[in-house]
Amino acid sequence: MSERFIDNGNETITDNQTGLTWFKKDSRQILAKWLHLEKSMAFAEKMNGEQFGGFDDWRVPELKDVKTIFDKSFSNRAVGNDEIHIPSVFEKGGADGTWTDSINGDRAMFFSLIKGRSSWINKLGEGPFAVRLVRGKINE
Repeated sequence: MSERFIDNGNETITDNQTGLTWFKKDSRQILAKWLHLEKSMAFAEKMNGEQFGGFDDWRVPELKDVKTIFDKSFSNRAVGNDEIHIPSVFEKGGADGTWTDSINGDRAMFFSLIKGRSSWINKLGEGPFAVRLVRGKINE
């Protein structure tokens, strides 16, 4: 049986179970600042323009995408050293959650990588918020 999560050696991680490819680092680790959702979307566009990892179809993840990398059996560490439940192949020191692309008026869904729960928060909230970009669609 092959490894589920593969470090591609170009700052991306591929999940062989879902077919999704993720940024190894989140936006806070790359930019050294917190981002609200609209800045997160602009960050995805910037990374697409730079063809990060050789691709130009990076996006803010859907809630169902994020749920595929969250599992209480996974252990990693966030920027404040809190335990987050994503695979250890991801770079340590990221945010303790990520934006999703779910928007309702002036609120957007943010997913906690500590608790595995999502909550609606102000999409222009300054943080501590970040995004972990993804590409591809979940294998059906």
